[in-house]
Amino acid sequence: MISDSLQPGGTFETLEAFWRGLLLVDWEQPDAPLRLSEGLQLADLTEADFFINTRILLATLAENDGAPLTATGNLNRAFVSGIFDRLKLPKSYRESVRQVCKVINEQDVWPLHLTRVVAECAGLMARRKKRFQLTKAGRELLVDDLAGTMYRRLFLAYFRKFDLHYDFHLRDVPGIQETMAVILWRLDMVAQDWKPVRGLAPDLLLRGVLDQLHAAMISPYDTEEWILAGYVLEPLHDLGLIERKSHGESPVVTARDHIRLSPLWRKFIAFRDFNGGVP
Repeated sequence: MISDSLQPGGTFETLEAFWRGLLLVDWEQPDAPLRLSEGLQLADLTEADFFINTRILLATLAENDGAPLTATGNLNRAFVSGIFDRLKLPKSYRESVRQVCKVINEQDVWPLHLTRVVAECAGLMARRKKRFQLTKAGRELLVDDLAGTMYRRLFLAYFRKFDLHYDFHLRDVPGIQETMAVILWRLDMVAQDWKPVRGLAPDLLLRGVLDQLHAAMISPYDTEEWILAGYVLEPLHDLGLIERKSHGESPVVTARDHIRLSPLWRKFIAFRDFNGGVP
Protein backbone atom coordinates (compact mmCIF):
# COMPACT_ATOMS: atom_id res chain seq x y z
CA MET A 1 0.00 0.00 0.00
CA ILE A 2 1.26 3.47 -0.90
CA SER A 3 1.57 5.69 2.15
CA ASP A 4 -0.51 8.86 2.38
CA SER A 5 2.50 10.57 3.92
CA LEU A 6 6.02 10.83 2.56
CA GLN A 7 7.13 9.41 -0.78
CA PRO A 8 10.80 8.69 -1.64
CA GLY A 9 12.64 11.64 -3.09
CA GLY A 10 10.66 14.44 -1.50
CA THR A 11 10.40 16.34 1.76
CA PHE A 12 7.20 16.63 3.75
CA GLU A 13 6.85 20.24 2.60
CA THR A 14 7.27 19.48 -1.12
CA LEU A 15 4.97 16.47 -0.89
CA GLU A 16 2.31 18.50 0.92
CA ALA A 17 2.45 21.17 -1.78
CA PHE A 18 2.36 18.56 -4.52
CA TRP A 19 -0.68 16.81 -3.00
CA ARG A 20 -2.46 20.12 -2.58
CA GLY A 21 -1.73 20.96 -6.20
CA LEU A 22 -3.15 17.64 -7.39
CA LEU A 23 -6.29 17.86 -5.27
CA LEU A 24 -7.02 21.46 -6.28
CA VAL A 25 -5.64 21.26 -9.81
CA ASP A 26 -7.33 22.92 -12.76
CA TRP A 27 -6.59 20.18 -15.27
CA GLU A 28 -6.65 22.62 -18.17
CA GLN A 29 -3.88 24.92 -16.93
CA PRO A 30 -0.51 24.42 -18.67
CA ASP A 31 1.44 24.82 -15.40
CA ALA A 32 -0.66 22.28 -13.47
CA PRO A 33 1.07 19.26 -11.87
CA LEU A 34 -1.07 17.04 -14.13
CA ARG A 35 -0.24 17.48 -17.83
CA LEU A 36 -2.57 16.27 -20.61
CA SER A 37 -1.08 16.42 -24.09
CA GLU A 38 -2.95 17.75 -27.12
CA GLY A 39 -0.26 16.37 -29.43
CA LEU A 40 -1.76 12.93 -30.05
CA GLN A 41 -2.23 11.72 -33.61
CA LEU A 42 -5.20 9.73 -34.88
CA ALA A 43 -2.91 6.69 -35.19
CA ASP A 44 -2.24 6.90 -31.41
CA LEU A 45 -5.93 6.40 -30.64
CA THR A 46 -6.79 3.14 -32.39
CA GLU A 47 -7.38 1.32 -29.07
CA ALA A 48 -9.44 4.13 -27.51
CA ASP A 49 -12.90 2.70 -28.15
CA PHE A 50 -14.71 5.53 -26.40
CA PHE A 51 -12.98 8.10 -28.59
CA ILE A 52 -13.62 6.08 -31.75
CA ASN A 53 -17.33 5.74 -30.95
CA THR A 54 -17.56 9.46 -30.23
CA ARG A 55 -16.15 10.27 -33.66
CA ILE A 56 -18.58 7.83 -35.25
CA LEU A 57 -21.48 9.48 -33.41
CA LEU A 58 -20.41 12.99 -34.38
CA ALA A 59 -19.72 12.01 -38.00
CA THR A 60 -23.16 10.39 -38.25
CA LEU A 61 -24.79 13.54 -36.88
CA ALA A 62 -22.89 15.56 -39.47
CA GLU A 63 -24.02 13.24 -42.29
CA ASN A 64 -27.68 13.43 -41.23
CA ASP A 65 -27.78 17.10 -40.25
CA GLY A 66 -28.42 16.07 -36.67
CA ALA A 67 -30.92 13.65 -35.16
CA PRO A 68 -34.39 14.07 -33.62
CA LEU A 69 -34.77 13.85 -29.85
CA THR A 70 -37.24 11.43 -28.35
CA ALA A 71 -39.70 12.55 -25.69
CA THR A 72 -37.21 11.35 -23.07
CA GLY A 73 -34.32 13.29 -24.61
CA ASN A 74 -32.50 10.40 -26.28
CA LEU A 75 -31.47 9.63 -29.85
CA ASN A 76 -34.41 8.11 -31.70
CA ARG A 77 -34.65 4.45 -32.73
CA ALA A 78 -34.04 5.10 -36.41
CA PHE A 79 -30.75 6.87 -35.66
CA VAL A 80 -29.67 4.19 -33.17
CA SER A 81 -30.50 1.42 -35.63
CA GLY A 82 -28.51 3.15 -38.35
CA ILE A 83 -25.39 3.69 -36.24
CA PHE A 84 -25.41 0.43 -34.29
CA ASP A 85 -23.35 -1.64 -36.74
CA ARG A 86 -20.83 1.17 -37.17
CA LEU A 87 -19.91 1.36 -33.49
CA LYS A 88 -16.82 -0.37 -32.12
CA LEU A 89 -18.39 -2.92 -29.76
CA PRO A 90 -17.37 -6.38 -28.56
CA LYS A 91 -18.92 -9.07 -30.73
CA SER A 92 -20.56 -10.74 -27.73
CA TYR A 93 -22.11 -7.43 -26.62
CA ARG A 94 -23.48 -6.69 -30.09
CA GLU A 95 -25.00 -10.16 -30.36
CA SER A 96 -26.52 -9.88 -26.89
CA VAL A 97 -28.24 -6.59 -27.72
CA ARG A 98 -29.70 -8.05 -30.90
CA GLN A 99 -30.95 -11.15 -29.07
CA VAL A 100 -32.57 -9.27 -26.21
CA CYS A 101 -34.00 -6.19 -27.95
CA LYS A 102 -36.70 -6.44 -30.61
CA VAL A 103 -36.17 -2.72 -31.22
CA ILE A 104 -33.02 -0.96 -30.09
CA ASN A 105 -33.30 2.23 -28.06
CA GLU A 106 -30.36 4.44 -27.15
CA GLN A 107 -30.04 3.18 -23.59
CA ASP A 108 -30.11 -0.43 -24.81
CA VAL A 109 -26.68 0.36 -26.27
CA TRP A 110 -25.05 1.74 -23.15
CA PRO A 111 -21.70 2.58 -24.78
CA LEU A 112 -23.57 4.76 -27.29
CA HIS A 113 -25.63 6.38 -24.55
CA LEU A 114 -22.54 7.11 -22.49
CA THR A 115 -20.77 8.52 -25.54
CA ARG A 116 -23.69 10.83 -26.26
CA VAL A 117 -23.90 12.10 -22.67
CA VAL A 118 -20.16 12.80 -22.41
CA ALA A 119 -20.08 14.40 -25.87
CA GLU A 120 -22.72 16.84 -24.63
CA CYS A 121 -20.67 17.49 -21.48
CA ALA A 122 -17.70 18.20 -23.75
CA GLY A 123 -19.67 20.73 -25.79
CA LEU A 124 -19.30 18.69 -28.99
CA MET A 125 -23.05 18.29 -29.53
CA ALA A 126 -26.11 20.08 -28.17
CA ARG A 127 -29.93 20.10 -28.23
CA ARG A 128 -31.42 22.64 -30.61
CA LYS A 129 -35.02 22.81 -31.79
CA LYS A 130 -35.79 19.27 -30.65
CA ARG A 131 -32.75 17.86 -32.42
CA PHE A 132 -29.24 16.85 -31.49
CA GLN A 133 -26.83 18.95 -33.52
CA LEU A 134 -23.08 19.27 -33.72
CA THR A 135 -21.71 22.37 -32.07
CA LYS A 136 -19.10 24.51 -33.77
CA ALA A 137 -16.42 22.76 -31.71
CA GLY A 138 -17.81 19.33 -32.57
CA ARG A 139 -17.67 20.06 -36.28
CA GLU A 140 -14.20 21.60 -36.15
CA LEU A 141 -12.65 18.79 -34.07
CA LEU A 142 -13.86 16.03 -36.41
CA VAL A 143 -10.91 16.61 -38.73
CA ASP A 144 -8.15 14.03 -38.40
CA ASP A 145 -5.46 16.58 -37.59
CA LEU A 146 -7.32 17.64 -34.43
CA ALA A 147 -7.89 14.13 -33.07
CA GLY A 148 -5.60 14.83 -30.10
CA THR A 149 -7.49 17.99 -29.22
CA MET A 150 -10.81 16.13 -29.32
CA TYR A 151 -9.43 13.30 -27.20
CA ARG A 152 -8.15 15.69 -24.54
CA ARG A 153 -11.50 17.50 -24.50
CA LEU A 154 -13.36 14.21 -24.05
CA PHE A 155 -11.03 13.11 -21.25
CA LEU A 156 -11.58 16.36 -19.38
CA ALA A 157 -15.35 16.15 -19.84
CA TYR A 158 -15.43 12.51 -18.71
CA PHE A 159 -13.63 13.02 -15.42
CA ARG A 160 -14.37 16.69 -14.62
CA LYS A 161 -17.91 17.38 -15.89
CA PHE A 162 -19.64 14.02 -16.28
CA ASP A 163 -20.80 12.35 -13.05
CA LEU A 164 -19.03 8.98 -12.82
CA HIS A 165 -21.78 7.75 -10.49
CA TYR A 166 -24.24 7.98 -13.42
CA ASP A 167 -22.32 5.23 -15.20
CA PHE A 168 -21.67 3.17 -12.05
CA HIS A 169 -24.90 3.95 -10.22
CA LEU A 170 -25.01 0.86 -8.00
CA ARG A 171 -22.67 2.27 -5.33
CA ASP A 172 -21.97 5.92 -4.53
CA VAL A 173 -18.35 6.82 -3.74
CA PRO A 174 -18.03 10.54 -4.65
CA GLY A 175 -14.53 10.78 -3.19
CA ILE A 176 -13.18 8.79 -6.12
CA GLN A 177 -14.04 11.48 -8.65
CA GLU A 178 -13.07 14.26 -6.26
CA THR A 179 -9.54 12.85 -5.93
CA MET A 180 -9.13 11.51 -9.48
CA ALA A 181 -5.93 13.46 -10.13
CA VAL A 182 -4.28 11.73 -7.16
CA ILE A 183 -5.61 8.35 -8.33
CA LEU A 184 -4.09 8.91 -11.76
CA TRP A 185 -0.76 9.89 -10.18
CA ARG A 186 -0.71 6.79 -8.01
CA LEU A 187 -1.67 4.61 -10.96
CA ASP A 188 1.23 6.15 -12.87
CA MET A 189 3.51 4.99 -10.06
CA VAL A 190 2.29 1.42 -9.59
CA ALA A 191 1.11 0.21 -13.02
CA GLN A 192 4.10 0.75 -15.29
CA ASP A 193 4.13 -3.05 -15.64
CA TRP A 194 1.40 -5.65 -15.15
CA LYS A 195 -0.33 -5.14 -11.81
CA PRO A 196 -3.01 -7.40 -10.25
CA VAL A 197 -6.40 -5.75 -9.92
CA ARG A 198 -6.94 -7.70 -6.72
CA GLY A 199 -5.73 -5.51 -3.86
CA LEU A 200 -5.20 -2.47 -6.09
CA ALA A 201 -7.68 -0.13 -4.37
CA PRO A 202 -5.47 0.65 -1.32
CA ASP A 203 -2.62 1.55 -3.69
CA LEU A 204 -4.74 4.08 -5.58
CA LEU A 205 -7.19 5.59 -3.11
CA LEU A 206 -6.51 8.01 -0.29
CA ARG A 207 -7.32 6.50 3.07
CA GLY A 208 -10.50 8.54 3.53
CA VAL A 209 -11.76 7.59 0.07
CA LEU A 210 -11.00 3.92 0.72
CA ASP A 211 -13.04 4.18 3.92
CA GLN A 212 -15.88 5.73 1.89
CA LEU A 213 -15.66 2.85 -0.60
CA HIS A 214 -15.85 0.31 2.24
CA ALA A 215 -18.91 2.08 3.67
CA ALA A 216 -20.61 1.78 0.27
CA MET A 217 -20.11 -2.01 0.21
CA ILE A 218 -23.60 -2.88 1.43
CA SER A 219 -23.70 -6.45 0.11
CA PRO A 220 -21.50 -9.33 1.25
CA TYR A 221 -20.76 -9.88 -2.44
CA ASP A 222 -19.38 -6.37 -2.95
CA THR A 223 -15.64 -6.05 -3.46
CA GLU A 224 -13.15 -3.20 -3.62
CA GLU A 225 -12.17 -4.32 -7.11
CA TRP A 226 -15.74 -4.23 -8.48
CA ILE A 227 -16.28 -0.63 -7.38
CA LEU A 228 -12.79 0.52 -8.40
CA ALA A 229 -13.27 -1.03 -11.85
CA GLY A 230 -16.64 0.68 -12.31
CA TYR A 231 -15.38 4.14 -11.37
CA VAL A 232 -11.78 4.09 -12.58
CA LEU A 233 -10.46 1.07 -14.47
CA GLU A 234 -13.30 0.57 -16.94
CA PRO A 235 -13.36 4.23 -18.07
CA LEU A 236 -9.58 4.27 -18.45
CA HIS A 237 -9.68 1.03 -20.41
CA ASP A 238 -12.42 2.36 -22.71
CA LEU A 239 -10.28 5.45 -23.28
CA GLY A 240 -7.33 3.27 -24.23
CA LEU A 241 -5.19 4.41 -21.30
CA ILE A 242 -4.75 1.06 -19.60
CA GLU A 243 -4.31 -2.44 -21.01
CA ARG A 244 -6.00 -5.48 -19.53
CA LYS A 245 -4.75 -9.04 -19.26
CA SER A 246 -7.94 -11.03 -18.77
CA HIS A 247 -8.10 -14.21 -16.71
CA GLY A 248 -11.68 -15.10 -17.57
CA GLU A 249 -14.50 -14.53 -20.04
CA SER A 250 -15.87 -11.35 -18.46
CA PRO A 251 -16.08 -8.37 -20.85
CA VAL A 252 -15.27 -6.01 -17.96
CA VAL A 253 -12.28 -5.66 -15.65
CA THR A 254 -12.41 -8.11 -12.75
CA ALA A 255 -10.34 -8.88 -9.66
CA ARG A 256 -8.71 -11.79 -11.49
CA ASP A 257 -7.29 -9.54 -14.21
CA HIS A 258 -4.02 -7.64 -14.46
CA ILE A 259 -3.71 -4.10 -15.82
CA ARG A 260 -0.89 -1.83 -16.90
CA LEU A 261 -0.48 1.61 -18.43
CA SER A 262 -0.79 1.67 -22.21
CA PRO A 263 1.54 3.41 -24.67
CA LEU A 264 -1.24 5.99 -25.08
CA TRP A 265 -1.06 6.82 -21.35
CA ARG A 266 2.64 7.58 -21.66
CA LYS A 267 2.02 9.91 -24.59
CA PHE A 268 -0.98 11.65 -23.04
CA ILE A 269 -0.49 11.89 -19.25
CA ALA A 270 2.51 13.29 -17.38
CA PHE A 271 3.07 14.67 -13.89
CA ARG A 272 5.46 17.27 -12.54
CA ASP A 273 7.77 15.85 -9.94
CA PHE A 274 8.04 17.40 -6.48
CA ASN A 275 10.65 19.90 -7.70
CA GLY A 276 8.59 21.14 -10.62
CA GLY A 277 10.04 19.03 -13.42
CA VAL A 278 8.24 16.49 -15.59
CA PRO A 279 9.69 12.97 -15.17
